[in-house]
Amino acid sequence: MVFLAGKARATLDVTQALTQVQLELPSRPESPALVRAALAGIAEQLEFDPQLLDDLKTAVSEACNNVVVHAYRDEPGSLDVAVAIDVDAIEVMVRDRGSGFGRVTTSEDRIGVGLPIINALADRVEFVSTCGTGTQVRMEFIGRGVAKPPPDPGLELESAAEHRVPVAGDVVVTVTSVRLLGSLLGRLARAVASTVRFSLDRFSDLYLVADAINAYARAAAASARMAFAIRAQDKRLELTAGPFQAGSGALLLPDAASGRPASPLALLADELAVERAGAVEMLRVVVADRSRGPAPEPV
Repeated sequence: MVFLAGKARATLDVTQALTQVQLELPSRPESPALVRAALAGIAEQLEFDPQLLDDLKTAVSEACNNVVVHAYRDEPGSLDVAVAIDVDAIEVMVRDRGSGFGRVTTSEDRIGVGLPIINALADRVEFVSTCGTGTQVRMEFIGRGVAKPPPDPGLELESAAEHRVPVAGDVVVTVTSVRLLGSLLGRLARAVASTVRFSLDRFSDLYLVADAINAYARAAAASARMAFAIRAQDKRLELTAGPFQAGSGALLLPDAASGRPASPLALLADELAVERAGAVEMLRVVVADRSRGPAPEPV
């Protein structure tokens, strides 16, 4: 089943868009807030107009809420969000792998849930649903003054395939620009930490952790395409990111022979490991909270 709304225009070719961000999350009630945090991180780096950011947050939240409430029957499934940004357009795709339209009753008709809001804010909307295989909602925002971000200096996106290393966690994010890594990682890590009882002091440390990983990525990324994952337990976050250039991780660790001190990231983390993955390296950072201080307000 396909439903179109808005202006007639060819859909933006996501594979050719200059900047791409992909998020993989579970379809839980807190996931739309994580997606909004990611959109805010993208907008911060690419200097979106505030009205554009508000429209994106509202329309995408409606689509994500639709997945959380209607896509799966018995237990949470996957919620995938892809953002493609080009010089004059932004496309956001929200996808689930649930029942599709074919298994909902008239009173639960998913195509009507949030559609007036999404259609009012986006310039083009497309719903594609197949019974038993899920639904895609594509929203396009056209001519909003989106600036074309410069490529990462010295990094080639075309070489990303040979460096692509799978990461796993509760939240998985892939970006095609290193400059987006720190902003997205910081916002999402703090959003997740607010749901697993981090104290205010340790919550604040996540700003410094994200900044340190971002600085390391700008100096040692092996490709313009990078990924990170966040795995959460009670008062504990595990962050995995990469790929990084082979041998660069040694600079993060203390070395008694040369007198090199521990890096700021090593001092902030409860665990820090550099793991070889073929020709590149992956970074694993654990931040835990053993205090009994007050927790921050949930996102």
